[in-house]
Amino acid sequence: MRAAGPHKLLQKQGYTYAVVRILRLLAVCSAVALLAAQEGAPPASNGVWQKAMNAAQEAHEKGQYALAEKELRLALAEAEGFEINDPRLAGTLDRLITLYRTEGQPLQAEPYYHRLLGIQEGTYGPADLRLTPTLHGLGTLYTSFRKYDEAEAAFQRALAIREKALGESHPEVAATLESLAGLYVAAAKFDQAEVSYTRALAIREKAQGPEHLSLATTLDGMGVLYRDQGKYPKAEPVYRRALFIREKALGPDHADLVPTLDALAWLCYAQRKYSEAEPLYRRALVIWEKAVGPDHPTVAQALDNLAETYVKQEQYARAEPLYRRALSIRERTMLGSFDKLASVYVAQKRYPEAEALYQRALSVAERRPRPDQTEIGMVLERYAQLLRLLERTDEARRMEARVAKIKERADEERRKAEEP
Repeated sequence: MRAAGPHKLLQKQGYTYAVVRILRLLAVCSAVALLAAQEGAPPASNGVWQKAMNAAQEAHEKGQYALAEKELRLALAEAEGFEINDPRLAGTLDRLITLYRTEGQPLQAEPYYHRLLGIQEGTYGPADLRLTPTLHGLGTLYTSFRKYDEAEAAFQRALAIREKALGESHPEVAATLESLAGLYVAAAKFDQAEVSYTRALAIREKAQGPEHLSLATTLDGMGVLYRDQGKYPKAEPVYRRALFIREKALGPDHADLVPTLDALAWLCYAQRKYSEAEPLYRRALVIWEKAVGPDHPTVAQALDNLAETYVKQEQYARAEPLYRRALSIRERTMLGSFDKLASVYVAQKRYPEAEALYQRALSVAERRPRPDQTEIGMVLERYAQLLRLLERTDEARRMEARVAKIKERADEERRKAEEP
């Protein structure tokens, strides 16, 4: 069955790209700002706390999150004995928050956000600018779990603090307004979202200029707002302006252009302007091929998007090779998954299950309209290794002979291609 339309990820995600992009950016800014606030702190001792923090950092960098959490909890237990305003306690809480965000367990971070906020309030006062990164983190967390009232309270408090400390026309005020707007879009409070985005855009235009790169993110958010309400004619010029700003700042082939290209193409497609959607999807495809390589799964989705515009225009001959190529990419990715899972079975000595996977992988590779002999050879080679492990030597030798012939043909074709 053919997909319902292009760019299905854009339609099906619970939170749209632009909103999530803003919230992720603000979460990163929260961590950076907190570290800045801790500058000038007295150097930590080389005792248990420092050892645990170093071990946690090493484990985190290796992706050993359970070990990192264990070490951070040890560091926190040690930091409990410090003075309440000792920056090491706040730093430990922040590291735990970052760990849980990285693991995709933001609810685990919630009590640490509140405790960190309490420490900061006691140290700096309830209206200090240094509280705003933590408030933004809380707002982002609550938005992601659809606790919209709590998120709004956190963002509104951060907004009030920034307006008082920095003035109502500061770019950081715009950043908070954008967070509020993203929240309102998620909560379907579209009128309030539009007010917040409009004010944020005006602030950035005045403070940073009409073509500053930061405006593109604000415009993306406004585009999402209009698109989600079905106001496609209002969304289109907003996205076009965002695209123009990014092209001027980053160049015409930068990967950061792709989300805006896709969003704009989807709008054209939704308005049945297929001939306008086509070049936008083609540009996105070319950029992805350059950025991640021609066989990446993301390229397969880009091929589907472009092919769909041809289908809508009944240009089936142009759509077919794109769909075939997308299918080939997905099959190739699937073969890699077969091999990885088979390796797990071999490690567990579940040899019959590993062999069944290699048989499936070989069947998929051989049944393609245009079989890739190199790929077939790779599957045969891994299958032969399993057969030798099982002491089925004759079968292994027959497969290895096939692999040798495939390699010989590939070498011969390479030599011919290199001949003058």
